[in-house]
Amino acid sequence: MASLASRAVKVSNSSVIPPRVAKEISILFGAAANLSAINDRGLSKAIVYRIDTLAARYAMKRWPVTMERERLQEIHRFQNHLADSEKPFTPGLVKWSNGNTLLEADGVCWEISDWRPGSPIENLGDADDNQIRQCAEALAGIHSRSESYGTQAIIPPGLKQRFDGMVAAIRPQTVKRRRFLDSISAHNKYLAANVLNDIYLRAICVIPSVFEPVKRLSETSTKCFWILRDVWRQHLLFRENRLSGILDFGAARIDWPGLDFVRAFGTLMFESDPRWPIALEHYLNQRPDDSLVLTDLVAIHRASVALSALQWLDWFAEGQFDWTNRSSQVWNRILELQQQLEDFEKNEAAS
Repeated sequence: MASLASRAVKVSNSSVIPPRVAKEISILFGAAANLSAINDRGLSKAIVYRIDTLAARYAMKRWPVTMERERLQEIHRFQNHLADSEKPFTPGLVKWSNGNTLLEADGVCWEISDWRPGSPIENLGDADDNQIRQCAEALAGIHSRSESYGTQAIIPPGLKQRFDGMVAAIRPQTVKRRRFLDSISAHNKYLAANVLNDIYLRAICVIPSVFEPVKRLSETSTKCFWILRDVWRQHLLFRENRLSGILDFGAARIDWPGLDFVRAFGTLMFESDPRWPIALEHYLNQRPDDSLVLTDLVAIHRASVALSALQWLDWFAEGQFDWTNRSSQVWNRILELQQQLEDFEKNEAAS
């Protein structure tokens, strides 16, 4: 932990709080406030800190340089709208001394929010029935609140993005991906090479099976409103088996609400889990006028997993991540994608 003063504060080996931010935190919480990094540059390149004061605990986020201020201001307006609800589940934003919820320092934006206690469900398939129900009801509540923020009848951008991705995926492979796949074939002694070849073949096989339903959905204008878009299980916190928080609004925008459902339950359950229709029933009990259909949701889930697998291969080919490091957070994602793709095949064979 680091105590704050009006100077740069080193919190970890790769994280330094600039003087302006340190001074602002001292103004808000006093010089005795303590700071610690709890997420030192995750996959999003953001850094999350915990601020401990005598009265309360807060979370502070250093957004990556790629997140523009105008985009974050738009997200904050939406987040403040949600925070006004009776059961927001989402953390409220704290204003800096200038009266704004964003502070610019060293070329990036910083924000502070209420601390949400709890822990996420670590593994795919570990959520119990009560947690599934709570997530479905909370998501429905957020969507109802989001809908009151404004709606648009449009082609959902997230569905169009997936369809365009599938069209690109069934074309001849990119040169980089082909060279990468050829190069890792020389590393068959590594389990990693076998896994990456396996998920590539499985992902390519999934796409034709969902091509038509995703095409239909991507060409149909429907009611859209602000959704979270990255409401996966690591952003769902539970405390004493009760949902205590939903985190990370960095991907929020206007889109089809089914994408939130797919993202949440696609990371909580395998497709073969019989509780998918139960989760949808819990959701629709709160939003009976919604037109979400389970077969459509499953098609989008399959497309999303397949495209995610191919995206990781491209990132590896471009050298953005180390594919040989099997102890990394990245590799855990890869193994989970493989499990999901295997589950699709088993579920298809059983139906």
